[in-house]
Amino acid sequence: MDALTEVLAEGFVTDPFVGWLVGGDAARVRRYVRLVLERLTLPHQSVWMSADRRSVACWAPPGAWELGLGEQLRLLPGLLRSIGWSRLMPAARASARIEQGRPERYWYLALVATATEARGRGLARAVLRPALDEAEGDAPALLETSNEGNLAFYRKLGFEVVRELPPADGAPAVWTMQRG
Repeated sequence: MDALTEVLAEGFVTDPFVGWLVGGDAARVRRYVRLVLERLTLPHQSVWMSADRRSVACWAPPGAWELGLGEQLRLLPGLLRSIGWSRLMPAARASARIEQGRPERYWYLALVATATEARGRGLARAVLRPALDEAEGDAPALLETSNEGNLAFYRKLGFEVVRELPPADGAPAVWTMQRG
C-alpha cells in the first residue's frame, strides 16, 4: 500500500486538478490518492502495479465509480481529511460537472502514475493494458485529465477526447477521453 501511495502521490503532486482539489498541499495529495486507492479501486481488485513498483494504474470496473448515498456518506470523512471543508462544495460542483454525459457503463481510469525516474520505459502502458484488455468488448474505458500534455499519450492507447471542459469556478480545464 505504501509503495502504491508513494508512486501515485509523486505523480499527482503537480496535477492541475488534484492540486486545485487539495489546495496545493502535498500531504493532502497523498491522503487523496490513498483514499481513491483504498476505498474506490482496490476493493474491486482493479489496481495494477509494475514488478519494480514504479508504475501503477487504478481502475474502477463498470458500476463501481457510481456511489449510492450511503457509500458517499461513508467516504465523506476521508474526503474531508483529503480536501478540507472549504474545498468540499467547489469539489462537489466540479465533480458533478465532470461526470455529466458519461456513458451508462464504463471502465474508469481513476489514477495512473509512473515514478519520475522510471518514465519513458513503457511501464504506464504495461499497467494500463490489463484493464484495457478486459474492457475491450465489455464497456468503454473512460478517463479525465487536466494535464494537456497527457492527451498525446492517451491517444496512442486509442483514447479520443469526447469533451473538453474549460476552466470554471477556479478549477482547471479537464478533458474527458474515451476508448471503445
